[in-house]
Amino acid sequence: MDTKAWRLYREGRSMELVDTTIFESCYMSQILRSIQVGLLCVQQNPDDRPTMSSVVLMLGSEGTLPLPKQPGFFTERNPENESVVILHPARTTQESQLMTSPSL
Repeated sequence: MDTKAWRLYREGRSMELVDTTIFESCYMSQILRSIQVGLLCVQQNPDDRPTMSSVVLMLGSEGTLPLPKQPGFFTERNPENESVVILHPARTTQESQLMTSPSL
């Protein structure tokens, strides 16, 4: 899910993550804020992740949030062989280790 959330966030399409049945009962700004805070919580570097008390403050306020970086762990589907490619955290893309497992 991190990969999809990150991709849609970067493309400005975060609302595609939301179940359409709750659109009318929620404020879009709160949904988008929750997605952004969630992405901040899965940053590769632990120092970039907010503390839980910061998360509570971020969700309860309307202040500007830091922009999330690419998540530390994420999965991508490989359409050719229906497997999942798991990218382990590394400092650069070239250093990433790839591991393939059966489709989930």
